Amino acid sequence: MKKIAIAGATGYLGKFLVEQLIESNTEGIALARNTEKLAAFNSEYLQKVKAEFTQPESLKGLLSEVDTVISTVGITRQKDGLTYMNVDYQANKNLLTEAIKSGVRKFIYISVLNGQNMRQLKICEAKERFVDELKNSGIDYTIIRPTGFFSDMKDFLNMAKKRLRLPFWRR
Repeated sequence: MKKIAIAGATGYLGKFLVEQLIESNTEGIALARNTEKLAAFNSEYLQKVKAEFTQPESLKGLLSEVDTVISTVGITRQKDGLTYMNVDYQANKNLLTEAIKSGVRKFIYISVLNGQNMRQLKICEAKERFVDELKNSGIDYTIIRPTGFFSDMKDFLNMAKKRLRLPFWRR
């Protein structure tokens, strides 16, 4: 049986992916900064592992038996003092580096639709810089480019209500 690692397992998409692992009885690892948020997921096939993706030393050895990594790691808005470059680029790069060291066969990355055409936006620049790293890494990869997630709309609405400048608005 092949083992799949879901990075960002407590995020909106990550939770759905973990549910699919459980439903299909696929052996996997749910990687998250806060494993308490994974308490509802129970399966003999699922490991719940704490990982600080922005800190490469916390990833050492976590992917040693993994065949495929799916990364949903990213932020909608900057918080906790972290930037898009810290998370969407560097955290994913740290994960990729560990995947390569561990002999992972495939890396699947969730980016954004048309990100390659919107590099002037900080969030897209960070995502696309990682896409460039992934393409040049030598590992088998897939880049998924969704239009967005409805969970993001609440954050955008709240930012607009607070009159914050959204990352994709132009003046």
